[in-house]
Amino acid sequence: MYIGTLILYACLFLTLYFEVFLLLSFLERRPGVKNARAPRHYPSVAMIVPCYNEERTVAGTIESLLALEYPAEKLSILVVNDGSSDTTGAIARGYAARDPRIVYIEKENGGKYTALNVGIAHTQADIVGCLDADSFVAPDALLEAVKVFEDPTVMAITPAMKVSKPHSMLEVMQAVEYTFGIFLKKMFDNLAAINVLPGPFSLYRREVFERIGPFRHAYNTEDMEIAFRMHRHGLKIANAHTAIVYTTVPCTIPSLLRQRTRWSRGFLENSRDYYYMYFNPRYGHFGVLVLPVALVAFFAGLYSAGFMLYKAVGYVATRVTDALATGIPPHLPAAHLDWYYLNTGMLTFLIITVLSMTLVAILLGSRIAATRLTLKSFFAYFAFFGLLAPLWLARALFGAVLATQRVWR
Repeated sequence: MYIGTLILYACLFLTLYFEVFLLLSFLERRPGVKNARAPRHYPSVAMIVPCYNEERTVAGTIESLLALEYPAEKLSILVVNDGSSDTTGAIARGYAARDPRIVYIEKENGGKYTALNVGIAHTQADIVGCLDADSFVAPDALLEAVKVFEDPTVMAITPAMKVSKPHSMLEVMQAVEYTFGIFLKKMFDNLAAINVLPGPFSLYRREVFERIGPFRHAYNTEDMEIAFRMHRHGLKIANAHTAIVYTTVPCTIPSLLRQRTRWSRGFLENSRDYYYMYFNPRYGHFGVLVLPVALVAFFAGLYSAGFMLYKAVGYVATRVTDALATGIPPHLPAAHLDWYYLNTGMLTFLIITVLSMTLVAILLGSRIAATRLTLKSFFAYFAFFGLLAPLWLARALFGAVLATQRVWR
């Protein structure tokens, strides 16, 4: 058990080190505020909306794109219906008939990456973007993103992603998680080490696809694989933290587990394909720092959860054994507050410090993207995230080992 405790300490120390490193990066290079100036140049932009049975949300997605504050003659919207069996196609066709900026494309079901590639083949725009059909962009999001492309070395950008209208505790938990993600994404931008180009409103220079090829299946995580591939070819990815996109999130635990299992398993399988990037200084902070820490964090999360479960089961078993041996029923220890006693154990100190640093990072993320969080939000995150995350991590690991088949949805 001594070795097990040492491993737990190592996991906590690594987490604390990485969080402090990112906080120092924030202090060294703080994100700027939104600038009201107009872009120096308005490149042509094609937004691809891949759809698969999105009849409930596709109209709102298209409406948000039509409301973008961008020259109409420079913007086109390609809605690619990937073999939907609901009314998604009829809704999209209706919009295409009313607005010349919208092009409707229908194809047989082949997966999200195929829908994106069909859209790319149908446009010659300078900038190619993608927007999941359950996400909605802020009116000035494209203007803010285009400003980032004024740096000629930037080949792709990611936005700041927020949860759209969270209501349930599960959605509120994810809203805090996405706020934490806003902080991480901006700090990875500082390190030139962004590890994923998410489906909601990531934008690419057209030459990216000409140089490294189109999207790939990539274990249904094509947005992660193309980020890996861009780092492999030395193409810069930046974060436009003032470009805001709102996305819907799973509202039930089973749907959340399916989504996060896909993400986590995609990370493991893409890591296997790009194993040579790990600890390779040729790929900068992405190879030397971000990838190794992410992989260690994956297994550290599993180990920590397993360790805590082992201790809890051992405690309960001991109580039951004592009760059977003595005939005295087990009881919870009486709660009391002793102001002259403070637990100064190293494990307690590390856990409190890690949680405190996480809280600071979330608050900084809310400041970066001007998001307001409530006490309910923090309670939902700290109460439930640690319980649910080990479940999808374990499912992802077993899925990757057993190589089970997955689908888009």
